Amino acid sequence: MDRGTEFDVREALGCTCMRLRRANRQITQLYDRHLAPTGLTSSQFGLLARLQGASLQGKPALPIGILAELHGMDPTTLTRNLKLLLDAKLVRSGRDDSDRRVRTVSLTDAGRKRLLQAAPEWRKAQQAVETALGTEATLALNGLLDLSNAKLPA
Repeated sequence: MDRGTEFDVREALGCTCMRLRRANRQITQLYDRHLAPTGLTSSQFGLLARLQGASLQGKPALPIGILAELHGMDPTTLTRNLKLLLDAKLVRSGRDDSDRRVRTVSLTDAGRKRLLQAAPEWRKAQQAVETALGTEATLALNGLLDLSNAKLPA
């Protein structure tokens, strides 16, 4: 078969992207089910955790662009994801002191409290993944994901 003019669908069935998207959906749904009682999605939990981590490192507010990069999403998608957190007063929007054009986001006390309330459910989701895959496979998967994040262009 001439690879330039023909297409064997079996090639697509082995597609890394399709496999990764399916696994992403499965894992996201698992985390979302565990976090549902807390009123947070896995994405929202991740944003709150990232903001808490920045706060612990002495960065009480992060510029939207930096937060988007750290979280692996474009600023427009991040803004949409933050809207519910802003409406719930779990995060607050502000301006960078050194450049007033730059919008920042920070964790509120209510956001910190919700993060702490959600942490046990998140841990249950983490444990469910590790139980399903096994410790070695989970560590290997995380290593491969870190490698892909480091080596593949954004």
